[in-house]
Amino acid sequence: MTLITRRTGLLTLGALGLGACASPTMELNPDITPIAFEGGRFPLQVGLIRLDIPVRDAAAGAVPADADFVVTIEDVAKLWPSQRLQAVGGPREATWVIDDASAVSRATEEGELIVGTMQVRLVIVDGTGREEASAGARIDAETRITGTPSIVRRQELLHGMVVDMAVELDRQMDASIARMLPRYIGTVAG
Repeated sequence: MTLITRRTGLLTLGALGLGACASPTMELNPDITPIAFEGGRFPLQVGLIRLDIPVRDAAAGAVPADADFVVTIEDVAKLWPSQRLQAVGGPREATWVIDDASAVSRATEEGELIVGTMQVRLVIVDGTGREEASAGARIDAETRITGTPSIVRRQELLHGMVVDMAVELDRQMDASIARMLPRYIGTVAG
C-alpha cells in the first residue's frame, strides 16, 4: 500500500487543477485546401534533379512565424519542383536551390505584420559540377492582421498569403525557365 502524505496529495491535486485549465490542442482548419501546381511539367534534359536548402539566419528584430502556417512557405518551395520538373535524361544535373523560404512576424500599432519571402533557383550543371545556366524567382508578400482573430481565421489569412505566393512562384518560374533555359527543355518519351 502506498502512503500519500498531505503534501503529495496537495501537489497532485494542484497539478491536476492546472492541467484542467490548460487550453486544449487546436486542430488545423479542415477547410484549407492543399496547394497544387497544375501547369504541367517542364521536361529537363538532365539525369537528376537535386534539392539544396542552405542554412539561413533568422532576421534581426523579427519573430519567425513559420510554425503558424498550415502549409509553410518552405513546403511550397519544396513542392514546386516535384510537381513541375521532370528529368528526362542527359549528362547534366539540375539543382533546385531554396535560398530563402520563410516568414517573420512584426508587431504593429494595429496588430501584426507577417512578411513572407521565397527565393529559389534552378541551376543546371555539367558532369563536372560547373554551372551552365540558371533560372530563378523571388517572391515577397505580406499580410496585416488587425486585432486578435481566432486561430482558424489566422490560419486562413496566412494560407491565403501562401497560396498567392505559390501562384506568383509558378508565374515567375514559368517565365524564367522559358527565357533562361530553353536549350535544356527536352521532350517526354512517349
